Amino acid sequence: MARLAVLPALAASAGARLVAAASQSCPPDQLGWLAADRVHDGYQEVLDDPDVEVVYIPLPNSLHREWTCRAVQAGKHVLCEKPLASTGADALAMARAARAAGMVLMEAYMTPFHPRSMAVGELVSSGRLGELRFMRAAFTGVVTRSGDHRWQPEMGGGSLLDLGIYCLAPLLGAAGRLPRRMAAAARETPAGVDASFAGWVDFGDGLAGSFECSFEAPERQQLELVGTEAALAVERAFTPGPGDDQMVLTGRDGSRNALVSGAGDPYLGMIEHMGAVVRGDAHLRRPPEDSVELAGVVDQLRELAGVGAQ
Repeated sequence: MARLAVLPALAASAGARLVAAASQSCPPDQLGWLAADRVHDGYQEVLDDPDVEVVYIPLPNSLHREWTCRAVQAGKHVLCEKPLASTGADALAMARAARAAGMVLMEAYMTPFHPRSMAVGELVSSGRLGELRFMRAAFTGVVTRSGDHRWQPEMGGGSLLDLGIYCLAPLLGAAGRLPRRMAAAARETPAGVDASFAGWVDFGDGLAGSFECSFEAPERQQLELVGTEAALAVERAFTPGPGDDQMVLTGRDGSRNALVSGAGDPYLGMIEHMGAVVRGDAHLRRPPEDSVELAGVVDQLRELAGVGAQ
């Protein structure tokens, strides 16, 4: 995703420039496609580069804590690929390290920066849906590469960690609170990775949600929020592009209306928001505390489903 989406967003941003880069999988002389000002031999050299202000960390989940902590201690702000960490404890440690160092830490979860996602939030807060009763999210897609780090438990693999943030974050955001009760089930591979995961979350006061994510089912991206006055359905809800600007509102009378929002590149929105926060021109829309809470919910769900249990 870094090559396909984040790097083009950096190139398109008027306030950002790719100063330095490093890779452990490719030698420096094979990284010309990055179009960085310079390519270093290792990650530490990037952190030691005085011209680097913000570090983007797209490494496997198991490496997020180490390199985020090293980056903030080196005086760099961090945009860390989602999920922020493999566990709630790691996420909390990362948030505390950033706070202690006085550095900005943001999870690279781009969906909230798409205009349609903002419109969904505004619809919920406006009361147009009435009182929320049901919520449903699904994000599935086939991962065929057997050597992919997503299939490796020691690298923080699994469908819940990889796709779960997309499903759970909008449910928690719409509810405005953490779940009171949860239930979960998963199909686990012999290696100990959840290939498919389903969960139920009860927020109390008559509001419940369900979600499903998978590496072995056809691609689906759906979000549905059902209230006492209307129901909202969004397709391609989690990785929207510049052309994804519609959603469907169903009223109490059964009427169906297509709502059109703005459109744009959510990765560019994320990059520019991070830049504004670093410059002191904006406050984080999604602070690390939100990511820590979500990581804690993921921990509980994994435990309920018995994922990784010995």
